[in-house]
Amino acid sequence: MSVLVAGADFSGAAKIPNDTWLVTGTLGSLGLEINSVKNPGSHALTSELKALPELKCAALDFPFSLPTEFLRFTERKLDIPEYQQWQQVAEQLVFMSWEQFEALVLEYDIEPKRFTDKKTARAAQSPLHRVNPSMIQMTYHGIRLLAMLDPAKFSVLPFQDRSPGATPVIEVYPREILYLLGLPDRGYKGKEAKNHEQRREIVDGLLNLRERGGEPYQTCPRLTLDKSLKGVIVANDHALDALIACYAAALFVASAELFPDPLDADNLNVLLEGWIFAPTKLRSH
Repeated sequence: MSVLVAGADFSGAAKIPNDTWLVTGTLGSLGLEINSVKNPGSHALTSELKALPELKCAALDFPFSLPTEFLRFTERKLDIPEYQQWQQVAEQLVFMSWEQFEALVLEYDIEPKRFTDKKTARAAQSPLHRVNPSMIQMTYHGIRLLAMLDPAKFSVLPFQDRSPGATPVIEVYPREILYLLGLPDRGYKGKEAKNHEQRREIVDGLLNLRERGGEPYQTCPRLTLDKSLKGVIVANDHALDALIACYAAALFVASAELFPDPLDADNLNVLLEGWIFAPTKLRSH
């Protein structure tokens, strides 16, 4: 039986279309075959996800929530009750203008990391990180996107229970995925020839993961990618991040046991701040 999975690299840039890329693939007994690589822009990503038939998992590359310290600050500034669940945070951002959110971030003037950001091997940035790269717009628009997803059809993890038939939506960090797969996780961002060659090396590494990686990677899906789609991905670092996210979604479906349960972290903040899903148990083999 084959199932559909998707991965997206999300941009908060104001221009339309921006560099938000979506990669979809079919996961079956022979592995993961990439079907589509496209750049719909952030404004169209929600409708693109909703249009995918019987999607088994969607992995998205942006912070799904905000650090608890900043949420407590916003409660005081806005004179609102304490956030009890993520849905309240998401709804607050839906009704808050970008200008108001940015003003709160600038006034707070600290860039704390979430619990999950501190747990990654590859130093995830704070969702409030302001420069090189700025995470603020991506976080703001990304959370608003999640709020638009129908909870009857999508379960945003770990905040929402996995409803029968609903598509799990998980936060991923491509650099962390690459590290756990034993692939280069630096130097592929940019337009220089050396960045291009690094992307080619990463894609070739994914295509030959089981042969190159040895025993720990034998349960990982075998990746199939035609030459034209490979060319698009090698040419653009955002497209590569979307491919990595799609592969993470396939891993989550095929080998969920490789991904630690957020609730096992013994930190209830993950139910408000979110969780970066990664197959960390690959490195413990």
